[in-house]
Formats: sequence, C-alpha cells, structure tokens
Amino acid sequence: MKAARIYGKQDLKIEDVELREPKDDEVQVKVKYVGICGSDIHMYQEGSGIPYTPHPLTGKTVPLTEGHEFSGEVVKVGKDVTSFSAGDHVCIEPVIACGKCEFCRKGLYNYCVNGVGEDGSLQFIGFSEDGGMAEYTNVKENYTFKLPEGMDYDLGALVEPATVTYQAVRDSGLVAGQSVVVFGAGPIGLLTALMARVAGATKIYIADLAEVRLQKARELGFEDVINSGEVDFVKHVHEQFPSGVDVVFECAGAQPTLNQAVQLTAPAGVLEIVALFNGDYKIDIATMQNKGAQIHTTMGYANAFPQTISIVNQHRDLFKKLITKKIGLDETEEGIKSLMDDKSQVKILISPEK
Repeated sequence: MKAARIYGKQDLKIEDVELREPKDDEVQVKVKYVGICGSDIHMYQEGSGIPYTPHPLTGKTVPLTEGHEFSGEVVKVGKDVTSFSAGDHVCIEPVIACGKCEFCRKGLYNYCVNGVGEDGSLQFIGFSEDGGMAEYTNVKENYTFKLPEGMDYDLGALVEPATVTYQAVRDSGLVAGQSVVVFGAGPIGLLTALMARVAGATKIYIADLAEVRLQKARELGFEDVINSGEVDFVKHVHEQFPSGVDVVFECAGAQPTLNQAVQLTAPAGVLEIVALFNGDYKIDIATMQNKGAQIHTTMGYANAFPQTISIVNQHRDLFKKLITKKIGLDETEEGIKSLMDDKSQVKILISPEK
C-alpha cells in the first residue's frame, strides 16, 4: 500500500509499504480522510516528536507513517475484536498508553508516564506508531469509535482536533453564561471557540493578526472578531468587561498573546493554555496571583471522544466549514508546506483514495 513516511527533519517520502495483518485486538481500517495538524508541521519542519531510538511502548523508530486525525471503514478485525465488523464507519483516538501506570489507572492516560520517549517521541499514533496517512492502517479496538449514521468521513477526521478543544473547554470549567476570549483563529482556536459556544458561553471574543482567519471566524457566526494588530485588543475587551473575562483560551502560542491573556483574565477566572509552547516563555505569576486567577494547561485528551463525536454530529454543517481543502496522498508534503504560509487554510484533509 501507499503511505506518507517521515524519516526526520524535512524528509518525507511517499512509499509503497507492506500492509500487515491486524493483531488479535486490532481492527484494520481503510483510511478515508486524514487531517494535517500543526504538530505534523513541527514534525516536518523540525523533525520533532518522532522516535530516533526505540519508543518505550511501540519499539518503533523512524521511518514511520504520519497521521493522527483520521477516519475510515473497517475492512478486517482481529480474532479477539467483538465491537466492530467489516463495513463499520469509524474514527480513531490515536493515543498510545501503557494502561498500567498510575495515571493510566486513574483514567488520565494522556499523561501516561511511559508514553513519551527519552528523545521526546510522543504518545500518539502517527508519531511513535504508524498512523493514518496511508491507504490502510491497524488500530486497537479500544481506541476505535463508530461514527453515527449519516456522519461523513470528513467530519470523522475532524473529531480528533475537536476533542483537543473539548478537553480544554471541559478542563477550564466553563459554564453557561460566562464570557470568553480566544487568542488565535487557526484550527484549534476556531474549534475552541465553537466548543465554548456549545458549552453556553454568551460572549466570545476572538483575536488574531490574520484577517483571512478572522473572516473564517465570522463565517462561523462569531461577531466579536478583532484584528489585534489594528485594535488595542485589551482595551477593547476592557470597555465591556473592565475586570476581564471569565475564561481566556490561549491558542496562539506566542509571548505577546500570553501577556495579553494574563491581562484579560478576570479575578478568580481561568487562563487555559491550549497552544503548544516550544521554547522559553514567561508568564506574569504575580498578576495572576493577585487576582486569584487559575492557570490551566492541557495535553491531548482522555475519555472525551464519545462526547466530541456527538457534538460534531449535531453541528455537521458548522464543522464542515472548517474544511478548506482536500488533497491526495501524493500531495502530502505540498499540503504541509501550504499550511506554513497560507493563512486562508484551516483544515486540509488528505484522501488516500484521491
């Protein structure tokens, strides 16, 4: 079969590889759609997150098949699989966890102590195990979820990034009627705003520097959409909320937005850091402490896929608007590169059948 294989920094190849039989506890999936994530960009640009020495749980090293946001059709099942059969439409929770450590036993398997390799290889399929940028892949039964009847495969590929934001909103403690600021109108920022709206937030501000991304936010029905390069965003929010908002979601991953996030978090409010920060950043702890505000961070998700599938299914047309391009597997590298520069792209999906 054909697969997109990552060897290291800026070294991606489309290759023919052998398709192995599913193990006893696995299902074999014919991939229909797989999304390109920001972490796929980092993997390509920097060669980060992938195993150069054997991963502690999978034993795998590069090259590996990329792709962790995917959906498809079950074509074969292992002998111990009882929940799925050929023909089922599914999406995949791409987690790798030992199931035995303290945090796995608590249900916090996204913080599995054995999931991350010494070289920083991540605890996800598509990083430390072969993923969905291929015609077929094998995944464990317990991380496979059926799509509701009539829910398209392209929406199934959106479930994984949507679950990241569902987890963030759940972690923030957001309740109906509260006010929200979202920094960043990229895929995660827009999905966070949608999840906050579903959770009942009545006032949602979205800030970004890219006008084309702000326009996408408007297409999704958001009104308080601000170009923070043209408007003093902190002043703008304080005009209506002098003490700040209840929950701030930092989805931009930059020092300036982190500084503004601190200023806009209300007393006893929550600053939820969703973006992945790579490097040396500073946060004004004194200001947060004086306000009695909380700082939350999150990584991945746990026990959140069923809820997210239901939300995406109930708002199909809305989530479809996030899909801006569909490409073939041979165009994978081109798709990754376009997301680096083209701010008009939100979610690019790869179809191995294209």
